[in-house]
Amino acid sequence: MNKAHARRKFDEVLKALPPHLRKKPSNAQEGVNFINILFDIERKLKKCTAEEQKEQHVLLSRPVLESFETWLDSLAAAVVPISALGTAVKYCRNQWPKLLRFLEDGRLELGNNRAERSIKPFVMGRKAWLFSNTPRGARASAIIYSIVETAK
Repeated sequence: MNKAHARRKFDEVLKALPPHLRKKPSNAQEGVNFINILFDIERKLKKCTAEEQKEQHVLLSRPVLESFETWLDSLAAAVVPISALGTAVKYCRNQWPKLLRFLEDGRLELGNNRAERSIKPFVMGRKAWLFSNTPRGARASAIIYSIVETAK
């Protein structure tokens, strides 16, 4: 699971709150805080080897994840499932095994934003390709697209 996605779901709940309530303690802020702690740990381990990262993930991140899971489980019983907060909690609980995957291998990153950025041109291109209404136009678009991506 991409931790940035999980964080974003809680962040969306915060953004939906009236401005005067956004700075006050809330369940949504607590969810963001758990994920921020994980990212803070990850930043501190950037220069470590994969093996050192794995050891430190188990030592530092696992306790945070255990607390986060306990918090999610207790909150799941108290929130309306179709509310924004309920959706954020449900997403995290449904993706929990994927959230733990980075503990198994120090080479795995906490988030997958880098991978998502690398495929973004293809996602954006899908809409543009709808307008290639002839085989020659599609071929020309593919050639130009290939040249641009290769140049990057």
